[in-house]
Amino acid sequence: MKILKSNTEIEEALNKEFILILAKTHTCSACKTIEALLKQNVNNIDQIETSAIFVDDNDEFRGKHLIFSVPTVLIFNRGKELLRESRYINYDKITRLIKMFKD
Repeated sequence: MKILKSNTEIEEALNKEFILILAKTHTCSACKTIEALLKQNVNNIDQIETSAIFVDDNDEFRGKHLIFSVPTVLIFNRGKELLRESRYINYDKITRLIKMFKD
């Protein structure tokens, strides 16, 4: 999973056709687990681009996208948020959304 750091890099990523962003922190052990579980439980995750953002390094992203807890999974389509899952991630919902957009 690619780590997005600069605001320019983040804005470019958000404007792509379809991207999954994992918002996490450096000290969050659940975030590491969720990242592994995304790869394991979302069958079609390889069909879309996936990136991560450390929100403790990027307060602007945290504030702009209202990230109050981590881990948070966000899926964007050309800058518009399609899905937000925080703490308890519904992997089936993510799989269905990817299938709907990529089939």
